[in-house]
Amino acid sequence: MTNLKAMDAFRLGYVANSLTLGIGASHTTRLANATPERLEALIEQNLAELERILLFNEAHGIHVYRITSQLVPFASHRINRLQWWKTFRRQFERCGAIADRSRQRLSLHPSPAGASLASARPEVRAASVEELRYGTRVLDLLGQDGNGRVVLHLGGAAPDRATALASAHRFLGEMPDDARRRLAVEHDCRVWTAREVHPLAVAHRLPFVADNLHNHVKPSDPPLTTRELFRLSAATWRSLGLRPKYHLASQKPGGKPGAHADFIAPEDWCDVAAALEEPADFMLEAKEKDRALFALRRLIAEGAGAAAPQAG
Repeated sequence: MTNLKAMDAFRLGYVANSLTLGIGASHTTRLANATPERLEALIEQNLAELERILLFNEAHGIHVYRITSQLVPFASHRINRLQWWKTFRRQFERCGAIADRSRQRLSLHPSPAGASLASARPEVRAASVEELRYGTRVLDLLGQDGNGRVVLHLGGAAPDRATALASAHRFLGEMPDDARRRLAVEHDCRVWTAREVHPLAVAHRLPFVADNLHNHVKPSDPPLTTRELFRLSAATWRSLGLRPKYHLASQKPGGKPGAHADFIAPEDWCDVAAALEEPADFMLEAKEKDRALFALRRLIAEGAGAAAPQAG
């Protein structure tokens, strides 16, 4: 690893649930029970939990956090007609103030079922735009700068790869700004490789999120080393004046390829630490969530990846 300044060379984050607190700001309900009153109560509960999580992150020096897409249940569905962004503005502002003063970088990551870039079906595209608008609005309400992103995979490859990729290019070219301006794109472990997604990001001036496990399970042709992968990704963030952000995960022993392990394996940390050439953030995709983050901090402090500086 190159000689980066220790204090801010890298920062670690986790996804949605704080297992230490036992909360995740993700309470929802079945569609049949999604009355306006029920939705309001759930949004209020989720925002209260989000505030607790952000305070917890602040207290423990955690600067990277992914908000669940269920923060506002059915936000992109026609059943939710609430003007939740007005009703709960003060709660969002409180959460945003915590994130701002403690320099927390926030993101969302809709599931492939919630949004797809590669589908040519009008109803899928319309739903994707609404989901991206929702994520953008949440990050706007929380006062995030341009580093706050809605991360999205491309989706499937029907009817064939060339057609699906061309569809993604057209969709991005036509997408309204209120859905597109916080978008970041990521490769995956089943369909699209890094070498396929990176040119799409470059063509549309979007950040490309690199994932070490995806790169291992679904390698590019020719394959990319972790260092090469990070260089491709970092350039897309830097070109927009943003700090690079990568996903870090380990393969679950005995699990299907791409399944996330409970914790980050020492060898995976050593690999990404050796590849890191500039300050960046890591989102840990591990089943043990914040516990995995604390475990990795201890691992680093005990000397795993000894060339790496102390995590932030």
